[in-house]
Amino acid sequence: MLIPTPPPFPTALLALGDFAFIDVETTGMKPLTDRVTEIAVIRFSAHREPERWQSLINPGVAIPAEIQALTGITNAMVRNAPSFFEVRGELRRLLEGAVFVAHNARFDYGFIKNEFRRQGEAFTADVLCTVRLSRKLYPDADGHGLDAVISRHRLSGFDRHRAMGDTEATTAFVCHAQHDHSPDTLHAAVKSLLKTPSLPANLAINALADIPDSPGVYLFYGINDLPLYIGKAKHLRERIRAHFSNDHMTPNDIRLSQEMRRIEWLPTAGEFSALLLEAQMVKERMPLHNVKLRRREKVGFFQLLETEGNALLQWLSAANLPDAHTDIFGPFSDKASAKKWLMLAAREHQLCDHLLGFSKPRATNEPCFARQVGRCFGACDGSETVAAHSDRLREAIAANALPAWPFTGPAVYEEFDPANDRADALEFDQWCAMSGGTRLPFDVDVYRLLRRTMGKTASRFRAISD
Repeated sequence: MLIPTPPPFPTALLALGDFAFIDVETTGMKPLTDRVTEIAVIRFSAHREPERWQSLINPGVAIPAEIQALTGITNAMVRNAPSFFEVRGELRRLLEGAVFVAHNARFDYGFIKNEFRRQGEAFTADVLCTVRLSRKLYPDADGHGLDAVISRHRLSGFDRHRAMGDTEATTAFVCHAQHDHSPDTLHAAVKSLLKTPSLPANLAINALADIPDSPGVYLFYGINDLPLYIGKAKHLRERIRAHFSNDHMTPNDIRLSQEMRRIEWLPTAGEFSALLLEAQMVKERMPLHNVKLRRREKVGFFQLLETEGNALLQWLSAANLPDAHTDIFGPFSDKASAKKWLMLAAREHQLCDHLLGFSKPRATNEPCFARQVGRCFGACDGSETVAAHSDRLREAIAANALPAWPFTGPAVYEEFDPANDRADALEFDQWCAMSGGTRLPFDVDVYRLLRRTMGKTASRFRAISD
């Protein structure tokens, strides 16, 4: 179906190639199981007039009532519409060789890719998400959803929640952006989001073709089965491509590219799952190029012990951490850094070198060096009671206490990725990951991930007993 041509497109962007703006309406939110009901495309090229195309699609399944109410597309409207099989040739012609542009592009790209896959055909494209473009061009804006973009830029005249209306709105946003930004700024913003890769010489030409636009972990391999590098990503396809972008190649990236022969990836339901899986796999597989996340065998804690009223600090490796986390302080990267931290605390709070074990008295009531220079209250020479010193020690190190586990038992963190119909439920107890109902050894990376995530998305954690 042909309809009138759209308004002028920013010429600065056409230097990057053709752009095909697209929107799909669907029977639901899951590309793997739901189906397309309508498609609209507006394609721009430097060498020919813009093309516009739209079509209702018979999904072969019933459209849920709530979706009919949202889009206005009813079962009756699609009953005699062509199937995706029937329009796939024209659609491929419009999309082939162009940047795939959509608002929340992951959704539309996922549906189109899966519809082609059902026909036994592959589909890949460079993808530009205008949600991300909006964030890049207007970082201080309150929202970047399509309704927010339309309102902010005072755009109007679109049939919202229909494929062509939303495609026109997305196109209008990009056209409007050229009034707020210079051609160079707009060109640079889009180019940075595309991150065109230059593939390593020994990597197959189609190595990136099937990488999903989902959260997950990826592995780069050389000539054997030991990974060279393991990474995580909120968007696998974008992150892996970024490794090979000439604009961002570091010396390590160049060396990695020279050694690389193949890529594997493991999708997850969210960024948290990807972070956790990456930390675990790096420690298990020990890839050469992962320096920061390699096994941290020296990580440990101080445990506060009471002996005849005297509070003493004992070093514990993370592997020997007791189930009860009372009077545990840390974690520290190693024993040396823990001692340095304690020495600073001792100086700040005028604690005793002898009682902390930094030095040994040669005689009863011999003052420690800190006492001699006025940096100790005198627990060593009897000027302060041992009990008082113990109380001040507790106060001095309290801020670094290992927090109590906020649940009465194990808890689960749940993530769901509707675009790929994937759910993950990850169990934890006492700051440790669990597997098969068994608590795994303490891992400082898991601990820090849990602390950080609980501060941001605490509502996703729930006690298993709930």
